Amino acid sequence: MMMGFISGQAEGLAYIIRNFNITYFIDLKVMSFFSFIVEAEIRWDIFLLGLLFILFISLGSYGLGMNIRDTRKKELEKLVKERTKELEKTNEELKQRNSELDRFVYSASHDLSSPLKSILGLINVAKLEKPDAQQLLYLNMMEKSVDKLESFIEEVIQYSRNARLPIKHEELEFKPFVKEIIHSYQYLPNYDKIQIEVEDSTGLPLYTDRLRLKIILNNLISNAIKFHRVTGNQQAEIRIKRMIADEYYIIVVTDNGSGIQP
Repeated sequence: MMMGFISGQAEGLAYIIRNFNITYFIDLKVMSFFSFIVEAEIRWDIFLLGLLFILFISLGSYGLGMNIRDTRKKELEKLVKERTKELEKTNEELKQRNSELDRFVYSASHDLSSPLKSILGLINVAKLEKPDAQQLLYLNMMEKSVDKLESFIEEVIQYSRNARLPIKHEELEFKPFVKEIIHSYQYLPNYDKIQIEVEDSTGLPLYTDRLRLKIILNNLISNAIKFHRVTGNQQAEIRIKRMIADEYYIIVVTDNGSGIQP
């Protein structure tokens, strides 16, 4: 009987212990679950706080960026206004200078044309005196030279009036074009003592504004002839050369004279 009691007590104790372990195990699981929930809630709060922080930083950066852009925009607008005023002022100055240049060209051309007309008048009077063949030849050459000079003056006037117009391109043969200019200076002193060479290594036609190029070459060639000093046994030379350099067409006018004294 005692043994049965003890055996029954032992089984009951084992049952209680087993139930306690199960209950404890269940309690631990429940506690772990609630701990997970609490931890999850805490992590969710941290996530929300982080999200709000990022949003705050983004809004702050956006506001700062907008402020910087507005400031930069105002600075650029101010700079544009200043540059516009400077350009308007420069444009007005250019208009005034162009107007002054036009008046100067007109006045200078008038002053040059008057004596040329007088020379033509004297040539015509000389022709009425029945000159001999040689004299008539010289008179005709003088008349032709004065006519060319008058035409050139008129071209300069037209160029001054139309200088702001677009460049008018046309095809030219370089050598004949330059020789025509040179020929107009054959009556200048020392012309026959100067060896003038025209070279064109390109072998191609020239596309340019005839009048503008003529004015430039006239100035260069006339100065080379007028101010060329022939000294000693040195052969006076003037060379007008057209060539290609670095994919550009270049026209060079050179001479071996001493040039204009300073």
